[in-house]
Amino acid sequence: MTRPLDGVRILDFTRHMAGPYGTLLLADYGADVIKVESLPHGDGSRQIGTAFVGDESALFLLWNRGKKSIALDMRSPEGLEVVHRLVETVDIVFTSYRPGVADEIGIGYETLSALNDQIVYVSVTAFGPDGPMAPYPGTDPVVQAVSGVMSVTGEPDHGPSLVGVPMADFTGAMVGAQAAMLGLFARQRTGRGQMVDVSMLHALMSSLTTRLASHWVDGKDPVRFGSAHSVVVPYEAFETADGHVVAGVWGGADGWERFCRAVGEPELAGDERYLTNQQRVEARRELTEYLQRIFLTRTTSEWEKSFNEHRALFGPVFTFSQILSHPQVQQTGLVQSVEHPTLGEIPQLGPVIFLHDTPGEISGPPPLLGEHTEEILKAVGYDDASISEFLAAGIAATPATISQENGE
Repeated sequence: MTRPLDGVRILDFTRHMAGPYGTLLLADYGADVIKVESLPHGDGSRQIGTAFVGDESALFLLWNRGKKSIALDMRSPEGLEVVHRLVETVDIVFTSYRPGVADEIGIGYETLSALNDQIVYVSVTAFGPDGPMAPYPGTDPVVQAVSGVMSVTGEPDHGPSLVGVPMADFTGAMVGAQAAMLGLFARQRTGRGQMVDVSMLHALMSSLTTRLASHWVDGKDPVRFGSAHSVVVPYEAFETADGHVVAGVWGGADGWERFCRAVGEPELAGDERYLTNQQRVEARRELTEYLQRIFLTRTTSEWEKSFNEHRALFGPVFTFSQILSHPQVQQTGLVQSVEHPTLGEIPQLGPVIFLHDTPGEISGPPPLLGEHTEEILKAVGYDDASISEFLAAGIAATPATISQENGE
């Protein structure tokens, strides 16, 4: 079945999460992604974290499905020549180096666009190409800190906290994928590719929204509210007799009335102290403490039934195992698996944008380091003799040559 990006070819120099997860999203919708990995070890995320399946990091396996891997020594003239040949055949180039590093290697935009002026060159960096922070490295926690997100995350009486998932990497990946598609769309209009910069800092700052709105009105720095909404009350996590839930109000008076009926306190909706959201925000502490005592009287499932009956905002606080096995996720087929060449069946989350006529799908497993080296070299014109010379000289590598070198 046709996918939206069938025929689009991507040369992917990115590492770790923000870049690789962005190109994974494009691979799910048909793009042919060639992952260029530097010898001797390839993408550093193959060896990070604490969870491994065989010799592969579970993080790498989550961020790199559906791609082809070519293992090259890009610092050698021959390895760089291979990259330059590949550039002539692709539509998009992705990098995630600090500003200036790609130019030093010989894969910067000016060099590659001179070889192929049709490329959309997406550079994902921590802070962007300009400004005083541009030269410095930045990872997800650093960007969360600098962006202001960490300052509003956590409990009011404790220090700032990381968001529980890598939000800076994730937003960088999502914006990177959007940037690539916008670049392709612009190319259709102009006939030329272009340089596209994606700053993880800017991408994450675009999520500030409600907190930024308040800051721009009153000039005050937002504070931490834990699980509570910053400008709507009630709307936060409550402890139940056997767990935790998020429940609250959004919208006009009818939302408050539905909430009150759901908690079995319909008369509370008419209490003159709490008629408006502004009043409830001002009475946040006393109202929340009162509601918390009520929530402790029933189990999560009992509250779920009541809130659903009254069509009031509600959600249990699920663990990973609970949500992954929940009928809502199971019925939609989000949890899938793919057959890895050495590890067997490994789990994955499938594409999350459901295009009815041109759906995405998992294109294949995460690649072994250098798994497609020979295939890719042949596709750009190298003959068997040249490929053998590259492998013998360590300019390129395959899983077999890597195993030999490691004495396996």
